[in-house]
Amino acid sequence: MTKELTSFQIEELKQALKEKSNAGHHRKIQALILYSECHNLTSVAKSVGFVHQTVRNLLNRYLDGGLQALLNENRGGRRRSYMTQEEEEAFLKEQLSSALNGEFVTVSTLFEAYQEKVGRKTTREGFYALLKRHGWRKVSPLPQHPKKADAKTILRLKIQSLFKEKASKRFINGKSYQNIRLMYQDEAGFGRISKLGTCWSPKGHRPSVPSHHIREYRYCYGAVDAHTGDSFFIIAGGCNSDWINEFLGQLSAAYPDDYIILVMDNAVWHKSQTLTIPENIEFTFIPPYTPEMNPIEQVWVEIRKRGFKNKIFRTLNEVIDKLQEVLQSLSTSQLKSIVHREWATAIFDFK
Repeated sequence: MTKELTSFQIEELKQALKEKSNAGHHRKIQALILYSECHNLTSVAKSVGFVHQTVRNLLNRYLDGGLQALLNENRGGRRRSYMTQEEEEAFLKEQLSSALNGEFVTVSTLFEAYQEKVGRKTTREGFYALLKRHGWRKVSPLPQHPKKADAKTILRLKIQSLFKEKASKRFINGKSYQNIRLMYQDEAGFGRISKLGTCWSPKGHRPSVPSHHIREYRYCYGAVDAHTGDSFFIIAGGCNSDWINEFLGQLSAAYPDDYIILVMDNAVWHKSQTLTIPENIEFTFIPPYTPEMNPIEQVWVEIRKRGFKNKIFRTLNEVIDKLQEVLQSLSTSQLKSIVHREWATAIFDFK
């Protein structure tokens, strides 16, 4: 016997189909609306991608319990588990310190600890689902020097006193400056040694790119404003006192009316006795072995990604040309987004 839907029920289904909150149930609602038009379960099933019996079950459920019975269907979910959600969180919390030390290179040790905790053998697939459920994933650790300053030292240095120690010491000449700039400074080498990088490719194909290891380099000195993203770069022949002096002289000339605080690492040529520091520039040094406190490091990463991955350079001039091309393509807004740090912006608002 053909089951009929009343005009009220049909209108209710059409209205439910328009509700955004019912997006996850649209196919079921569409199936019933189509059934009201043709009364053929097989035809409806083909149209919406269900099997014949599924459409029949949906129809019966709606006729017996109304729209809410259709929308409140309780299917799927975790019906069998060895731990509650809270117990899983507690177990992973116990493993956190080992995970942060990079000890779980493979999942085996963690999986064995889980099986010991639940007291039985379990499937590895189920354990992978547990890790995914709690946001664990396999990542490459960040390398750091063994002598790197501890977290408390780094936090202590992220305060205004880092710069207040030297503040205004160069203003004794009475010169007034239009702006005070906090700029991150560093230098990096770019050469003919090929650098491979991950890239997109269709399944079943692995890209092949030419590669060689020729040790010829040029160096880029740069400074990026922490607040505006303004930048200044030069391409140099080496990393030494002569070239840092050249860079400082050109940087000073580029911003003659601004006072510049340069955040620098502890490279020997940054502390050379032969440096000639312009009167509108002063240095402040990050703690040893903490490159993450100098965000310009991420600018070098971006430059390498844009112009130097999976590339081969036949001459050193090609390296220089590519470096100039990438530097010119970096906009102020892009550089600002790379070097922006909340703690620096909050404390040093030099506007």
